[in-house]
Amino acid sequence: MVTLGGGDRDYPPADETGFVEFSRTLPTPLIYDAIKDAKALTPVCSYRGTENRLRHYDRLPRYPENLVIIGHAVCAFNPIYGQGMTVAALDAQMLDECLQKQHQRHPEGDLTGFARQFQQKLAKLHTIPWTFAISQDSRYRGSTGAQPNLGTRLIIEYMELVLKALVDDPKVCQAFLEVLHMIEPPAILFHPRIAVKAIGQLVNRRMLRVK
Repeated sequence: MVTLGGGDRDYPPADETGFVEFSRTLPTPLIYDAIKDAKALTPVCSYRGTENRLRHYDRLPRYPENLVIIGHAVCAFNPIYGQGMTVAALDAQMLDECLQKQHQRHPEGDLTGFARQFQQKLAKLHTIPWTFAISQDSRYRGSTGAQPNLGTRLIIEYMELVLKALVDDPKVCQAFLEVLHMIEPPAILFHPRIAVKAIGQLVNRRMLRVK
């Protein structure tokens, strides 16, 4: 399976010839060389619904009782990051845990106030994957929406260094993928063994400029 992505209105064409030619424009010829003489088994499929969307049900001044909203109805991501299904599964897991605790407190089945409290707790769960998604997408010139604050901009700059380091370092790559798919917390990307390699990219960049 071959997936090509584009941004800022520079998108892979949906026809086979254009798709292959688009791969020729990539910084490395590896993908083009691999597919230029290959036979496609299926037609090219194109998808451009890449927006991130967050609805703040947790901030409603009045929230209806016995109504719980989870998954993409609350928080939807650019699918390129592969976070949507993972976050939806974590939402369902959190709902199950919260309902069990509610039953322990109120075995008679009282759910008064439960829905509002759950949506507020869910909002905290979405903070990390949401910040990751918008911090990366905001790098594109054509992105729209609120501009990242200073903290998010620093994360963007650091992640740029991590992305450069993972190309040649399997351990950095593994750590990045584990965070991306929410297997591990983002804090592992700031562990000294990762940070040293990431910051090393900045040092190498400056040395190249000096030369």
